Amino acid sequence: MNATLRAVIATYDGEPPIGGQGVLVRGLRAALAARGVDVRMVAGHGEGALRYPRVTGRGPLDFSIALNRDPVPLLAAGPGLVHAQGGPGGVLLLRRLPVPVVYTAHHTYRQAYSPRRLQRAMSPLEARAYRRAALVMAVSPSTADAVRALGVGAGRIEVVPPGIDIDRLDHGEASREPRRLLFAGRLEPEKGALEAVAVMVAVSGAVAGVRGAVAGAGGLDSRVRAAAAAAPGGGVEVLGAVSDEELWRQYARAAVVLMPSRYEGLGLVALEAMGAGCAVVGYDVSGLRDALAGGAGVLVPAGDQAALVAACRSLLEDEARRSEIAERGRARVRERHAWDAIAGRVAEVYRAVLTPP
Repeated sequence: MNATLRAVIATYDGEPPIGGQGVLVRGLRAALAARGVDVRMVAGHGEGALRYPRVTGRGPLDFSIALNRDPVPLLAAGPGLVHAQGGPGGVLLLRRLPVPVVYTAHHTYRQAYSPRRLQRAMSPLEARAYRRAALVMAVSPSTADAVRALGVGAGRIEVVPPGIDIDRLDHGEASREPRRLLFAGRLEPEKGALEAVAVMVAVSGAVAGVRGAVAGAGGLDSRVRAAAAAAPGGGVEVLGAVSDEELWRQYARAAVVLMPSRYEGLGLVALEAMGAGCAVVGYDVSGLRDALAGGAGVLVPAGDQAALVAACRSLLEDEARRSEIAERGRARVRERHAWDAIAGRVAEVYRAVLTPP
């Protein structure tokens, strides 16, 4: 029965991924294919990306405009449905298509750390796209609430969290450095990259033997490097963009992963870090609140940098507590985020949408 399922995933972030959406699409495509689903991808960035005019200077928005003007690339393979990846940085499909459209809402413009004028312009369009969809899969309960606030009925929303490649989690504890901090993500304001470095500098100045690492690239690169230079004894290393393999090596080395994000749909880095056995410390914002539920991490009031410093110090100086939290997080990821199970739920959504009432 799965072999009859044919879907096209519409995503701005293609191969190689430039962010969390692309990483999740890669994992979902592989897991669906393993279940016999015929899944194709139409992407706005990366290898084999669709060519389209640059109108606004915002790649995802220009990609969306192109698909609404000419949806042929979405339909050329004869899919049963189109699965669009939504949210800021995602795809908005406003044109009605001859096949059902399902969405994954990673987060909404109202949740996002973006200029108010952009939120005011994009939220009504996002609401229209989601209301026209056959079904919206939200990555977390908080994102589901945000989608409901856009006028989508609760019966057309399913919470389907992201998956993680469980096979990559078995690195063991041999390489764990008990006083190593890590930030992994885009070096952008919404991810709190500068706050993470400031916390690393403060903690390394207060606790002996602390080392920090920053993995990622983005618009704050030069400022992050300048801030890291203030760490005592060069204790904060800026790695720049790293490969998938190197990122997992960094997770395996880190004791604590910092996530001072302004918002998250759920937080792919949190899931990866938890699965790899790190304790995660972050701001108490939607998405992370869902990811770290049940004591699977430590949350502090959003924007309270001093509380982040205190939380990191506490975990680094209390190995038993850190290990307990890390194990709780690891168990949560294994129980809830294995790609095979997530792909099974997505395939069920596809079947439900394609089955006449």
